[in-house]
Amino acid sequence: MGNVYQNILALGLCFALVAGGGIWITYFKQEGEMKRLQKAEQLAKSKQAELDGLMLEVTASKTEVDQVMRRWRSRYKVIPTTLVSEEVIAYLNKKTRVGFNPFDVVFRDMSSEPSFKKYIFEITGRGRFNSLYDLIWSIENERRFYRIRNLELSHFDLITTDPDTNRDKMEVMVSFSFVLEAYYGGAAGLSAQDDLRGTGIGQEGGIPTPLPDLSQLPPGILPTRRTALNPFLPLILDQIPPNTLGLLEIEQANLISIVGDQAVFETKDGFVSLALGDHVYLGQITEIDPRQGRVRARLNKGGIIDEIEIFLDTEEQFRQALGPMKLTPSNPY
Repeated sequence: MGNVYQNILALGLCFALVAGGGIWITYFKQEGEMKRLQKAEQLAKSKQAELDGLMLEVTASKTEVDQVMRRWRSRYKVIPTTLVSEEVIAYLNKKTRVGFNPFDVVFRDMSSEPSFKKYIFEITGRGRFNSLYDLIWSIENERRFYRIRNLELSHFDLITTDPDTNRDKMEVMVSFSFVLEAYYGGAAGLSAQDDLRGTGIGQEGGIPTPLPDLSQLPPGILPTRRTALNPFLPLILDQIPPNTLGLLEIEQANLISIVGDQAVFETKDGFVSLALGDHVYLGQITEIDPRQGRVRARLNKGGIIDEIEIFLDTEEQFRQALGPMKLTPSNPY
């Protein structure tokens, strides 16, 4: 039995040593190792997150670079190597032959920058809004590299006499002033014509070939050349525009007959025949009713819409549809 107790005691001692060693390793030695491994894991996750952020920034940078490069390759402005101020003035004179009075151009300065040079002009004048809009559109969107700064506009009504009809004609004129900058002498590659220079592309046998006309842009890229709205025309006029076209003033005329789809009016100058949709002073004919003996017109009186009715000037017995009156035969038999 002594051996049995000795074996049990030896096994208990081994178990205690193993358990104590396991507890010491688990709670003392491995705790430090676990903390070190946790810190290493956190550091790895932080590095991975940083790497993911850098990859996102790289992707965003590539997208931005692609957009910038597309814009750069699609440029169509031309910056000539040399330019004289007379060329700019000749261009402006060509664009302002009609619709401007006056149009004054004053040369102010010539500026030289490291990558380009430019002429500076001060321009003042007066013109029709549509003509001014077309001029500004041409300067901003044609291939010449011109730029407008400090544009100021004001308007007033100009009433003139038409020599053909001897009638007053009202026009809305716009007074304007702006600074025009004309660029030239740009660095190599800055102008659209220099896009293929020095690359060997666009050359045949060492002789440069003409570049494609980059001004032929897809529809919708440039703004519309003709404005649909003149902001200087008031919505409601304090004065009704004059009858410069000599149209029928329907409120001053007498309706004397309706024949089919034609209404005949009598004026002091004679007779005028109009059909549905024909224009009259300030509007147009919207209805011709021969049964009712009625003509309707819609008029725009300086921004106020008015609908009027003109009736035939006949006896009541010939317009039975307008009332309860009925004709009775003189001889009932």
